[in-house]
Amino acid sequence: MAVMGGSEGEARAEGDGVPVVLDLPNDELGAAAEGLFIYLCPRALIVCNKSDRDRSGWDFVVDLPMQDGILDQRSKTTCHVQLKATKSVGTGNVQLRLSAADLLAKSPLPAVIIVFRMRPDGTPIRGYVVHLLGAPLEKLLRRLRHEQFIGNRDINRQSISFDYRKLGHPFEVTPQGLRAAIERACGPDPAAYSAEKLGQLAELGYGDDRIVGDVFFRPDSDEQLTRVVLGMVPLKPLAIQAFDNRFDMPVPYDHDMLNAVEEIMLSPPSAGGCEIVVTGAPLTPPATFHAEIFFAPPFDARLRMLIRHADFSFLFHEREADFETKGIFEQGGRTLDDLVMLLRAMANLASGEGAIVMSGDDGRFGPIKLPMSNVLTGPDVEDLPALYKIASDWRRLLELAGVRSKASLAIGDLWDSRWIQLAADLLLRAKPEARFAFDTDTIAGMGAP
Repeated sequence: MAVMGGSEGEARAEGDGVPVVLDLPNDELGAAAEGLFIYLCPRALIVCNKSDRDRSGWDFVVDLPMQDGILDQRSKTTCHVQLKATKSVGTGNVQLRLSAADLLAKSPLPAVIIVFRMRPDGTPIRGYVVHLLGAPLEKLLRRLRHEQFIGNRDINRQSISFDYRKLGHPFEVTPQGLRAAIERACGPDPAAYSAEKLGQLAELGYGDDRIVGDVFFRPDSDEQLTRVVLGMVPLKPLAIQAFDNRFDMPVPYDHDMLNAVEEIMLSPPSAGGCEIVVTGAPLTPPATFHAEIFFAPPFDARLRMLIRHADFSFLFHEREADFETKGIFEQGGRTLDDLVMLLRAMANLASGEGAIVMSGDDGRFGPIKLPMSNVLTGPDVEDLPALYKIASDWRRLLELAGVRSKASLAIGDLWDSRWIQLAADLLLRAKPEARFAFDTDTIAGMGAP
């Protein structure tokens, strides 16, 4: 229980010699406010329990009457109350020990500061409820984080003030006014209230950069550093120093999980979408894709850009590009149409005459034509034209039949499609290589030609 403002009490004698109090001392004003609260609660049908030890963070625990409803589903609403008294003159601020406010606010139960504004002689004028949820709770959490940030953990000697005129809700100093103010703060559903408060205690002050830190690693080359920052290969840290970043005040963060981190995959910010066209020899159809653009930090003043698609990526160095696929020969998960387009792009690049033409979405830039800097390597590269032919023939057969493939395919499915290859040769070629043949030893002796 605390009192704001005031000085030593003053009194004068009138009439029969009974002193008339003009200005109560602080202790007496606080006692008057406490007595007023104890007087109002039973008249408002509120159970009021005083905290005997001044270590809990609150002066009273009050219980509201249980509402009518199904007996096995009713629940009691309990609220922690810190009581304050202030004289009618002043700034509108009330102060609490920071340690008391910490204990008061951290409970999952509703917590309020009830302020009685009184005349110097103890006559009540107005009541205010400062509900430690939302803005008042955020102010407290920010202050606690600040003390931690500057290295001060002795919060028992610190105080925090709340402007009850700005942060509080006024009420008439009557039993009905007090009960309505407490009920408004607690709400109708204790379980929902606790969930909201615990959520605010866990989330207020945090942004997307909840955990920040310094990661120390040693790249073997500029090329490896580029691939790390673009998220193409994992970063393997030598040491990690992490911080919990709340209200933009990071403090050291230590967790056993950090000691178990062996690799970190970075996710660079996107620079937007683009269209990629992979061309081949003259009069061969190009392959077109929609991809995403990422830029690496210019740590050596060279431009490096990553074009990433679900199945492949292009890494650009100034005016050259390197192409690589992502496990395409081992994994399925592609429709026949996607497989045809991907094999067309790879066949164009493997032809030795391939080039990459890039343009931004909505004509933001380009088209920019870049030749391949390296020869395409990898498994089955020499078979790319044949694989592309098989996939294209398969799709054409389905088009002739008026159906469309929705199956998930892999490269191995093309090699296993012997009957499709035979059908395509017989139906799509003017001079097919396929033919029917019979074993003459098997049919001999039947007598028919």
